[in-house]
Amino acid sequence: MGILFLSFSSNNIHFLLTDCKGKIKSWTTAGKSRSKGVKRSLSLSSSEIIHFLEIKTKEFNYTSLHVRIKGWGKNKKNVFKILKQSKLKFISIMDITTCPHNGCKIPRKRKL
Repeated sequence: MGILFLSFSSNNIHFLLTDCKGKIKSWTTAGKSRSKGVKRSLSLSSSEIIHFLEIKTKEFNYTSLHVRIKGWGKNKKNVFKILKQSKLKFISIMDITTCPHNGCKIPRKRKL
């Protein structure tokens, strides 16, 4: 059993595979598959990465995964749809994206 962290940034996706204690076993990004610019967030590059993750889960003998998603990416739903279609089994799915609480205000500029 392992933990899969998905971190979405504005133009890249990070995949991090750890064991239950949090030790990193494998990681990859969408930019690692030689796709540059906007192509990093397309479903083609994410399907290649999920195939890589399937190989790594077999290598580490992980039968099931906990998934933790973080970030505000454009194709968050598309990547997750591809994850569902893969051979990976999920125990739980958690969205750990931080949400602003609108607490601190920027001081107004002085008017002359």
